[in-house]
Amino acid sequence: MKRQLLFASILTACAINALADTPTDSITLDETLGEVTVTAQRKYVRPTPRGLKISMTGNPLSKIGSAVDAIKQMPMIDASDGGITVLGKGAPLIYINGRRMRDSSELEMLTSEELRTVEIITNPSSKYGSDVTSVILIKTRGKDAGFYANGAASVTASEKWSESGQLNLNYHTENGVTIFGDISYGNNGFKQERDYKELFSTNGKLPLDHITRTFATAKQRRESLTADGGINYESGKNSVGVKYTYSRTPSSHFSYQAQSLTDLREPGEISSSNNLNSQSYRHYLNGYAELALPAGIGLRVDMDYITGKNTGRDFTSEIETGNMIENTNRTTSDLFAGRIELQKEFGKWELNAGTDYTYTDNDQRFNSLTSAGNQMLRPATDRVIQHLYSTYLSANLNLNEHWSLSAGIRYEDTHIRYLRNGIKEPALSKGYNDLHPNFGITFSSPVTLSVYYKAVTYRPAYSSLDNNFVYVTPTLWETGNPELRSMKSQEISMSLSYEKFMLLVNGTHYKRKIGTVYAFDPDIHSNINYTVNLPSYSNLQIVAIQNFDIKFWHPTLQGLLYMQNLKYGVPERKYTTPLYRVIINNRFDIPGGVYGYLSFHLLGKGNIETQYSGGMWQGAITVSKSYRNWNFSLSANDIFGSWKQKFDTFTNTVSYSSRIEGASQSVSLTVRYKLNTKKGNYNGKTVREDEINRL
Repeated sequence: MKRQLLFASILTACAINALADTPTDSITLDETLGEVTVTAQRKYVRPTPRGLKISMTGNPLSKIGSAVDAIKQMPMIDASDGGITVLGKGAPLIYINGRRMRDSSELEMLTSEELRTVEIITNPSSKYGSDVTSVILIKTRGKDAGFYANGAASVTASEKWSESGQLNLNYHTENGVTIFGDISYGNNGFKQERDYKELFSTNGKLPLDHITRTFATAKQRRESLTADGGINYESGKNSVGVKYTYSRTPSSHFSYQAQSLTDLREPGEISSSNNLNSQSYRHYLNGYAELALPAGIGLRVDMDYITGKNTGRDFTSEIETGNMIENTNRTTSDLFAGRIELQKEFGKWELNAGTDYTYTDNDQRFNSLTSAGNQMLRPATDRVIQHLYSTYLSANLNLNEHWSLSAGIRYEDTHIRYLRNGIKEPALSKGYNDLHPNFGITFSSPVTLSVYYKAVTYRPAYSSLDNNFVYVTPTLWETGNPELRSMKSQEISMSLSYEKFMLLVNGTHYKRKIGTVYAFDPDIHSNINYTVNLPSYSNLQIVAIQNFDIKFWHPTLQGLLYMQNLKYGVPERKYTTPLYRVIINNRFDIPGGVYGYLSFHLLGKGNIETQYSGGMWQGAITVSKSYRNWNFSLSANDIFGSWKQKFDTFTNTVSYSSRIEGASQSVSLTVRYKLNTKKGNYNGKTVREDEINRL
């Protein structure tokens, strides 16, 4: 740990010192030739009242190769865990030309040269779902008539091999018709070594007088297939389109071999084997129409239909006892959503108003049998039917060149019918309504300062409501909680931007925040890990970002400090240790059109909800080269072999420690080929992204 801290300190000091000697703008006089050459760096990053907007026209990031690599290098972005997260704001919704990205392969299909603008929104308006805290809006470049093709293949060498491939086809005509299709395939695997330690009490009182220690090896192999196609028509400000997407996981196999020592059961040493096989599919149909009405009014209509199914069979056997348990589960889901939105600009005002309706039907079935045919755990059939009506209004006012105001309000009316084993549960079947206001003010000259307030309601994912039990150790099971209630929060944000520096301060007060805790269940004589509504508490996040451009070296320093005042459990415990995160991204512009990336991520020790992070750090390196229509990318993750996930949780009378390592060091080679560089755009977007995300 001292080594990475020393390195980060040296890197930061070097960057600051170099910056002091490096001008952002320069004028060069050539007296011999009598010419004056003016060289100035263009500002590609511009603060907005909603966050940041990055222009890709002339931006060196447009030459990197892939759109994913370009976004990973942008301010406010944390990609250390492989995904894309907005610092201090969590996982964003991503839209590509107005349509929500449903699969990561959609973004991976895009090259960096296709990007026109990327907007990172940290203060989403009322038009987005009530639980949306960040959004990334991607717009691609214009389109020419003709045929477009883009393909990519990737292979990753780790303890398990992984392969993936994508193909995109697109044909655009002179009269504005675009026909498109995409297909992607992945075959991914991993291997991990896990160490679990449980200290617990069976009588609900201290001290903790029982222990279970488990050493396990986990392996997974998962196949995935996604295919979509559609047609789009554009004429001036009018457009209409339809898109169908089919996604399937034909096979997913997870195996878990464990050796446990426990004093709760006989015999004390238990060897267990767990094998989970699952399959899933989803059909997704999206249609939209965007029309320019008289008087400068814009009309937008969107419709979504999704139906899908997930099945799984989980076999667990204990060698010493001869016990065998078979868990089966099946989840089917259906969703229909529609939205109508009006937009009008006049003078200094911009108004948006809309209404939407969402219907969801989620059916979950679970059964558990022993080798003797007896019920191990209670069987359950849980069905949730929900009707959600929403209406929203948002307004933006540019008072002058320095001041701007934004305000909005969103009303949601929810009706839920909960059926357990086919019988309506009155306590869980309910209706409620929520009002979500938001407003903000922004000052720019030349410092940009914004203050923003938002009320949020987050409805739990259906998987969190699931009664299914998952085997972890001989004395630990995981399950959901059908009695979860929606979470509410009040959020105040302040952001300050100047040149290449940005500061974000975000304070949030939660009511009924959804989290996971541990407790001993006397009915099954084991510990359980389950979801609950936590007591009200607040947190504070401070994010600081500094970008530098030092000749061929372009470092970005990002830091986050997280603090909370959570108290929970019987007996009550405090979870108040601050936690920090440091990210250092470096881009190197190497002669010959080669780009190098070197990233470091440090996570300190501290509390996140009821968990205590034991700290971790890792480094990654990527080299990218484009040649004509080809792009080659070679990456290595966790280059120092330092990644070890360490978390501790102590809730109620259960202390649980998790140590996971492996599946982190890898080497990947990606090859991309593009035919033609212009692509027609499908502009549809999902109606209720928050509800779709719950499925």
